[in-house]
Parts: sequence; structure tokens; C-alpha cells
Amino acid sequence: MILLLFTAVAVGILILTLFPQVGAKVAKPLRSLIGNEAVGELETIFFTLQDTARQTQYQAGLAQVEAPWQVTAVPPATSAPPPATATPSPQPTNTSAAIIATEPVAKPSNTPTATPTPLPTAVPSPTPWTIPALTPLGTLAGEGIWQPYLANLAGEVVAVRTFLQPDPERPYALAAIVAFDLRKTQLHYVLGSEEPALPDGPRGYGLMNTAHKIPGYLLATFNGGFMASHGAYGAMADGLTALPAQDGYATVTIGAENGRVQIGEWGNDIPAAGDYQSWRQNARLITQNGQITERVYNGSAATWGSSINGDVVTWRSALGLSEDGQILYFAAGPSLSMPALAEAMQTAGAYNSLLLDINESWVHFTAVRAREDSLVAEPLLPEGMAVNPDRYLKQSQRDFFYMTVREP
Repeated sequence: MILLLFTAVAVGILILTLFPQVGAKVAKPLRSLIGNEAVGELETIFFTLQDTARQTQYQAGLAQVEAPWQVTAVPPATSAPPPATATPSPQPTNTSAAIIATEPVAKPSNTPTATPTPLPTAVPSPTPWTIPALTPLGTLAGEGIWQPYLANLAGEVVAVRTFLQPDPERPYALAAIVAFDLRKTQLHYVLGSEEPALPDGPRGYGLMNTAHKIPGYLLATFNGGFMASHGAYGAMADGLTALPAQDGYATVTIGAENGRVQIGEWGNDIPAAGDYQSWRQNARLITQNGQITERVYNGSAATWGSSINGDVVTWRSALGLSEDGQILYFAAGPSLSMPALAEAMQTAGAYNSLLLDINESWVHFTAVRAREDSLVAEPLLPEGMAVNPDRYLKQSQRDFFYMTVREP
């Protein structure tokens, strides 16, 4: 009997590991039958067993930790992007055709000396935008080195990416981080067609602005926050309030006039009377004024607005803002506890940051590439984000964010 139960559990873990979308579909009807807390307990058992299996696998040498992408050398960091009017100098196709120094030719003394024609001054190519490398938290080569990731229509780099190993007990716990230059990019928020919403409350449409779905203009898409049943945190987009705001909770806002992004506590850092195009709340702040908040270490499921407490390792995502408000950070990865996620956000440079969604089925980020006249969604982490990668390019039941090129 015990062997049969063990086998059933093992098969269940294997199925959910290989097909996480199955778990997401099963969890929804289960919540209505046995409640959020009971489903949360089942998920906690599953995630704990899954993590134990992964630890055993790596300790036995049956698996190796690898960087999520190839790291290449990048130019020295610069704190500001190149001027908008700057254009790269054309590079010669043959290096021997570059400016060559020659010896002057001797001339008869009675021959007038010609005034030499000055050679054109070489104009250096602008340095692609990047930011200083991060202090590595693990041992993988390339950790903390920012790589060019997304560019605007002019070919200027507007987003970079790197990764960190924030959990010394779990070398396989990787946090992929994308940093956006908010001087050249714009954040947008969309309410899902089903979540977040109250049972009898208004709902969004789950569709991004069609005028933004232009190859080369739309840059990236990523997941929103929890369902309403996991905290009923406030959510508003384009004037439609799906859930009312709650004082003291972590909030990201997008200004109505200039699209300015802010992250902080509603009613404290974020004034309730502000003029906003959109806002989204999700649990408490992870980092506040550059420091990891004490709540991160209490592991309470109530604190983090879900039936999964902060000590459980699972897929997690977060959004943060630099102190000067010019860099937006998105972070996500597998096997992350709340302390590990907070460590990654603080190391990245997120002055204030908030938790977004959790679990492999919901944590999602794709770069949006132009392929001829169509859009292609490219997962940030292929392992775990490859299922339905274009989910936000069509109508979505869940809320989400997306990034576009900022208008001049």
C-alpha cells in the first residue's frame, strides 16, 4: 500500500514537472471544491518534494548547473544612453582600407609645397547603453554581466539582461533579470478578461492596445500579479478599477500624463489622489529604499497574499525600480524562495520592488521580435516559459504588462 502511494505521488510529480499547465488547470476547479488553503497545502507538498528531488539530483552529480544563455563580452558600462541624434560611424569592410600613415615623398626644392588636405576626423561609434556589472552571488561564469537584449527602431539598446544565483543552498535557483531604460521605453498594464476581478465586479478585456502591436515597437510582455482570491489587491487600467486599492500594499503605477513609472506603498510613497493611467498592487514591498524588508523573512502566506508561504521554493517573479526612477527591473526564475528573490532584486539595483505572480504556469516573460511583418514571442527562459509563449499577444484571461518603445 505504501509502495503504491509512493508510486502515485512520484508519477504525479513527474506529470506536473513535465506538464505544469496540467497543474494549473486542475488547481482552478479544486479551489472551488476544497478552498485556496487546502490547494495551497497540496502545492506546498508538491513543491517541497520537487525541490528535494532536484537537490538530490544535483548532489549526486546527475545534473549540472548551466548559464541560461551564452555570455559574451560587452563594452564598458556607461550610465547614460547615447544621444538620440548620434549615429554609428560606418565600419570599413576591409581593415586595410582604414586610414594608413605613409612617408612623405621628397620633392625638388623649386617645387611649391602643396598644403596637405586634412584627413577626416574619425567619429567614434556611440557606446551601447548598459549598466555596471553586478556582484556575483554564485559561481557560474558570466553571472552579473549585463548583455544587450532589446533594441528600439533606431538600433539603440534599450534593455539588457543578466542572471544571478541568489540561493547558496540551491545553485540551480537562477534569477533572470531584465533591465529597461525608461528614458527609451514605456510600461503598459492590461487587466485580464477573468483575473483580477471580484465575482460580480467589472472585468478587463485581456487585450493590449492594437496600435502597439507593431514589429520593432512592441518590445516585451510579462506576467501580472495574483488572482483576486489571493489577496484582492487593487488593480486598475485605463480608468477601469477591477479591484479597489488597499493602503500600505506594494503598488506599481503608470502616470496618465507622461507614463512615469513609480513603485512604492499605496498611501505612503504612492498618493491615492495621483493621476494614473494604470496601477497594480501585489502583497508587500520586497525591497524598500534599497533594503530588503523584514517581512521577506517571516515566510507568512498571509503576508505574501497567497496560499504558498515565502519559504517555499517555486517559480517567482518581481518588478523593481532604480532609485532615480530611470531603470525598470523584471526578475524571474525557478526554485526561488522569497529571501532569494529579494536578494536578487537588491543586488540588481531595485530600490523599491514588489512580488508579481508565482508558479511555473504563471511566471512568464518573452521578448517580442519582428520577423518580416509578424511578431514572434521569444521566452526569456526557454525551460519553464516555452508553453504558450505568445499568450499575451492575444486575449489573456490573466492580467499582464508589456513594454514598448517610448514616443519621442
